[in-house]
Amino acid sequence: MEGQSLIVYYSWTGNTSSVAEEIRAQTGFSVERIEEVKPRPFGSLPWAALGAWLGLKSDIKPLTEPLASYDNLFLGIQVWAGKSTPAINAFLNRESFKNKKVWVFMTMADNVPSQKVMESVRRRIEKKGGTVVDTIGFMSKVLAAVGDEHRAAQVLSRDEIREPLENWLRKNQII
Repeated sequence: MEGQSLIVYYSWTGNTSSVAEEIRAQTGFSVERIEEVKPRPFGSLPWAALGAWLGLKSDIKPLTEPLASYDNLFLGIQVWAGKSTPAINAFLNRESFKNKKVWVFMTMADNVPSQKVMESVRRRIEKKGGTVVDTIGFMSKVLAAVGDEHRAAQVLSRDEIREPLENWLRKNQII
């Protein structure tokens, strides 16, 4: 693949981080984590989901490396309440994707990738000059419910995502 490539992701429970790290292991690309200025406590899931559902943006820290230095971007997102997270909303609003090829990987608690979320992310990237090449989704493990809160008690293991991710990267001629 031509040009410089970067993996950028937001992960609250660790699932999207697992996918990002497996992409890094298979490609050797640099990785940047999108971080909220004020760390989000895990017990705030209902408020987090409401913020996503309302399309809110959170304050995020600047990336270490400017996106302008890269031609290819692998963007990791989570889905909350059928929407993109406030951190991803802020990232998509703030960054320019001009002349960038973007591959989106998504983690969600549902076993069907959210086409609405993918299309929303695609439109926002394309509006800012980028091209979404392909997408892939991974189902997170929601193992316990405490009141109205679901807890991802076990993070996706790299063994679970290695083969489908390798197939996706090969299909896109990345590896």
